[in-house]
Amino acid sequence: MDTIRLAKGIAGSAKRYLRTAFHTLANGIGWRSQRLYNKALYRITSMHRRRLRRTLFVGVTGSSGKTTAKDLIASVLERHLSKGRKNPGSLNWPEDMVRVVLGTRKSDAYCVAEISTHGPGMMDLPLALVQPTVGVVTNIGADHFSAFHSRDAIAEEKGKLIQSLPPTGIAILNADDPRVLAMRSRFSGRTVTYGLAKDAMLRGEAVQSIWPNRLSLTAIWNGESVQVQTKLCGTHWTPAVLAALATGVALEVPLAEAAEAIGSVEPFEGRMAPVIVDGITFIRDDWKAPLMTVEPAFEFMRQAAAPRKIIVIGTLSDYQGDSTRRYVETGQLALTVADCVVFVGPRASAALRAKRGTKGELRAFSSLRDASVYLADYLKPGDLVLFKGSHKADHMHRLILARTTEVKCWRGDCGRQEFCDTCELLHVPSGPQTAEERTSAAPADAEPPPGVTGMTEVDQRTVIVVGLGNPEEGRVDTPHNVGYRAVDILSERLGQNWVRERDLAMIARGELNGTSVCLIKTLVPMNDIGPVLFRLSRDFDFDVQQCILVHDDLDLQLGVVRARMRGSDGGHRGVRSILQSFQDDKFRRVKIGIGQAEMGQPVHEYVLAPFPPDQLPAVGAAVELAASRVVELVQRGNGSAIS
Repeated sequence: MDTIRLAKGIAGSAKRYLRTAFHTLANGIGWRSQRLYNKALYRITSMHRRRLRRTLFVGVTGSSGKTTAKDLIASVLERHLSKGRKNPGSLNWPEDMVRVVLGTRKSDAYCVAEISTHGPGMMDLPLALVQPTVGVVTNIGADHFSAFHSRDAIAEEKGKLIQSLPPTGIAILNADDPRVLAMRSRFSGRTVTYGLAKDAMLRGEAVQSIWPNRLSLTAIWNGESVQVQTKLCGTHWTPAVLAALATGVALEVPLAEAAEAIGSVEPFEGRMAPVIVDGITFIRDDWKAPLMTVEPAFEFMRQAAAPRKIIVIGTLSDYQGDSTRRYVETGQLALTVADCVVFVGPRASAALRAKRGTKGELRAFSSLRDASVYLADYLKPGDLVLFKGSHKADHMHRLILARTTEVKCWRGDCGRQEFCDTCELLHVPSGPQTAEERTSAAPADAEPPPGVTGMTEVDQRTVIVVGLGNPEEGRVDTPHNVGYRAVDILSERLGQNWVRERDLAMIARGELNGTSVCLIKTLVPMNDIGPVLFRLSRDFDFDVQQCILVHDDLDLQLGVVRARMRGSDGGHRGVRSILQSFQDDKFRRVKIGIGQAEMGQPVHEYVLAPFPPDQLPAVGAAVELAASRVVELVQRGNGSAIS
């Protein structure tokens, strides 16, 4: 009894302590003591597991669908075996296995544990703690591809679940996935297969999921067939449903009883879960967004019946190759499905070129708050809206909460695992202002200050050259202000002085080789340049293809200068602000290399600190070269070489 009381006490604090252990560097404070604590805790967990000889332990793994499969299996077993346990939500780290095992009692008939892996070897400890007698594998995809580098390596790791089963255990394998089916060779005991394949032991057919109807299918086992009506959205949940049915019948649960149990399970929050607010249906698939899960969610939207379809896309993960290309491809695919596509987050601007040649509307916002303002005006009753993003990175749930309560936290970097409606910080002001708030200090109809010459409209032949920088004193020789320095050189070549345009910008106008040129230095911090430049474009009637942006670039070596005809923001927040405000990436660019910060130095400190004296000659030469590159682009004409 003392051991059990100790185990229960430790279980209550396991998550806090063990999370620290798994994410603290080996030389961190108290690491040795933490390691000893963990070792003792695992030993206690193993001791408790040995006492649960009569409890059926089911382990569930796979690249996708494992949380839903786990919930469905638990529902089936609850109907047939009554009392049991499962790990809550998607808590599948080793410390979560400790909690679920220590929380299981001798009176529990079953325990269903979702077992995940985030890298090579990470299945070993959870399997040693849970010691499953039934193993279920949903599929092998590209989730965590960046850690494994191949699907075969992912299959090798996840196959450890089947390999760990005792000879008296049961392997439940997806017959439609060759890598999963191949796991039969790693187990000598009983195997039950499921899928749509003709040779699957538990077979599914007549699969349908056309919104507003939910997923339905016919399941066949040993000549018996039953109609399965679920509450799930999308045909891509079929493997999870069949896995749960196969587990049930393998454990002698009648097929009809298992189907009835599955029909009672609601979609897991953040995984294709519908929420209706103000007559608008939101499909929340915002728990995580590996690229492999995007197309199935889009297919659900393609088949759905709705007056208008809107897709909101956040941070994608686990993809190969160039990130810009993946975001563009995702945007292009989304536009074949939806009337409007909205990208949100730091990579949003990368998708803007997906608009080329399409009829649908595509918008990109780095700030979730700006996206919320846009959607509040755009959405109307009857719309079907899919959220596809990462819970940890995006917290898209706030787009719904903002329609029913006052959301004040708009941070994009909180990293919390909980959903926003349970967070105590939801009503604490934090995060960026909206574009309108950032420019409210200087209203459009304000009179120019005394002695200031107002800017007149420019014609379509005028080239607008915008130097990016910060207007505060002391920023002249900093990396973030090389764009200012380049246009200062151009103003000298024009023989023109700068004049203040209200409190928005400094302006210099003249001619370069017979071409009318307007130089602009905005008078707001770098990250807020976009709204001000956009307002100037409306006031003085110029467009994107007339503009050339001159700015610093961390990815280029110090002194290197490059010209581009268009592109994403490349991580530059000033450029990101401009692309979001104009909703267009067809800005010509002249980029000046400033190199990388030293190891351990925050980027924001590096770009705002003066250059060391020994670097000033190279910087001076680079801004002179950048000014010359601008002249070359001016001579080529507005919009030249822009595809």
